[in-house]
Amino acid sequence: VACVMASIANLATILVTARIASHGAAAVAGYGISARMEFLMIPLAFGVGSALTALVGRAVGGGDWPEARRIAWTGAVLALGVTGAIALPVAIFPAATAAAFTTDPAVRAIATEALSIIAWAMPGFGLGMAFYFAAMGAGRMAFPVVAGLSRIGLAVGGGWVLSDVLGYGLPGQFLAVALGITAYGALC
Repeated sequence: VACVMASIANLATILVTARIASHGAAAVAGYGISARMEFLMIPLAFGVGSALTALVGRAVGGGDWPEARRIAWTGAVLALGVTGAIALPVAIFPAATAAAFTTDPAVRAIATEALSIIAWAMPGFGLGMAFYFAAMGAGRMAFPVVAGLSRIGLAVGGGWVLSDVLGYGLPGQFLAVALGITAYGALC
């Protein structure tokens, strides 16, 4: 299940990138900067989550579900704080973040727009990742799987609706990515 979950996360980025490709190379590069910032949340959340798998598994193995829940929530709040410490400054200063990655004005403008929308959701990704690891320790992977599928459905399907059907263009696609990340964190 963990391998499938990693594949789903990467597939979401690949499919969104494919959707954005019709907007040109600058759009792909701009979104790529945002996607890299999102992927930065993974090792931060993993640092907390790897411990959660063992700690929650120990509590569940001992039949202490209240302790397992307390550990999971404590770790999730810690992961939220750690990922928020990186993501929130990016959300507040998206232009400065984009400028750190590119000098191309078109790429910088699109990356700034993407980060100004998506970065606000990134702490939720850290929260979801922590609960994903806790769920793995508990042997209860149904919600993380549903969360991962919801994320990809919202990012890709929601992006199509917001961007193409409703005509919001790239900002609509970026909003759909943020909604997908938010759903992932909330459902986990």
